[in-house]
Amino acid sequence: MAEPVKAATITIRSIGCRTNQEEMEALSAALFEEGYRIVDATEDADIIIVNTCSVTAATESRTRRFLKKLNAAAPQAKICVTGCLAQQDPDELLNMQGVSWVVGNRLKGAIQHLLRTTSGGIHTGAFSDKSKELLEISTVMIPPDAPGKHRTRFSVKIQEGCDFHCSYCIVPRLRGPSRSASVETVTAVCRKAVSTGYKEIVLTGTHIGQFTHQAEGGLPELLDRLLLIEGDFRIRLSSLDPRDCTDELLGYIGASKKVCSHVHVSLQNCSPEVLGAMRRPVDPTIACIERLAVFRKQYPLAGIGADLIVGFPGETPERFDETCRACTALELSYAHVFRFSSRPGTPAALLTETVSESEKTARSDRLREIVRQSRTNFIKKVGPVPQRIIVESVFPVRGVTSNYLHVELPGGNVPCNSWMEVLVRGASLHGRYCPAQPVLRKVA
Repeated sequence: MAEPVKAATITIRSIGCRTNQEEMEALSAALFEEGYRIVDATEDADIIIVNTCSVTAATESRTRRFLKKLNAAAPQAKICVTGCLAQQDPDELLNMQGVSWVVGNRLKGAIQHLLRTTSGGIHTGAFSDKSKELLEISTVMIPPDAPGKHRTRFSVKIQEGCDFHCSYCIVPRLRGPSRSASVETVTAVCRKAVSTGYKEIVLTGTHIGQFTHQAEGGLPELLDRLLLIEGDFRIRLSSLDPRDCTDELLGYIGASKKVCSHVHVSLQNCSPEVLGAMRRPVDPTIACIERLAVFRKQYPLAGIGADLIVGFPGETPERFDETCRACTALELSYAHVFRFSSRPGTPAALLTETVSESEKTARSDRLREIVRQSRTNFIKKVGPVPQRIIVESVFPVRGVTSNYLHVELPGGNVPCNSWMEVLVRGASLHGRYCPAQPVLRKVA
């Protein structure tokens, strides 16, 4: 058997959610501190680490194809597969050409140790009630102006796992029960990020609304602590569950100058009957939709995004129309629309009142068109009002507004990681970036 890798050039790829991206950013910093060289080009890599996703069957298929493509393009590299798919199908992944390590979510934080001490194999661990322990998060970070650094937003995972058991979801099985970092640790990491030069901090997790730490409180109390940090920065919240979308949190999002004017809610569906079959919170979701409608009127320029599932078993045309009407009323600025994908071992996989794949496609197309129209209208409202971005690239200049519009304008003498005011000049015809023009450039 080959010797464990002592020093290497590493490429990191992440598939799936923002939490996956944050985990790989933290791993990149930890590997960098230990002397590894982190590169983008797979042909230069000795090791390729891939963080995977299992949210849908289609995602799993794309991941397997991606791993085969990586091996073909970089046969010299040893592949380390981690994440949700690694937790779910470790044996299958280890048998794939080029794969040396399979590391599940439970041991993901030990990857740098495993690369140095093992030559490969399966390292998954198991989740149990003992996983309720305090979540440890890395305090290592690469400055935003470091050579080869491409990210100007700093993500910190404040929470991991989920205590809810929706009928279609395998996440609790793959990420374990909810556990949170301490308020003190999160605050210290965020303070360090601001002093290091980051201007946006993104609070991420599997279910950040389940963040809690004994007497220190939950997400609102954490925000109170973070807002006391000195410096010119902003805080962005990742996805919220309808149960978490309280008037208090929406107040921070709408009124606080340091909290991004952007809320993303995992609605999943807007029909009470479908929500019940999903084992989702029916009354809290309906209340959340009503609360968001009020929020939209109070803050017409705030970004509102949602996760939505179409074609769940038992979703009749009339029930689907309920989701369409709700999304139209909310004037969503964007949405992630998923066709229902049956996950083995979940209660939803046993439901028989299924929707055909062609009908799922038709419904997702219709819902995406509703969101496209509401996004276009939203951008028209935003257009006359200057928006502040953090410059993420220079040629062309790109950045993200507080209300979560990705914008692009011609390059110029604007340093990365500097604030800039722009006017959004329309919706993007292709891709994610909206055209914009400068208002006032300020170099921080």
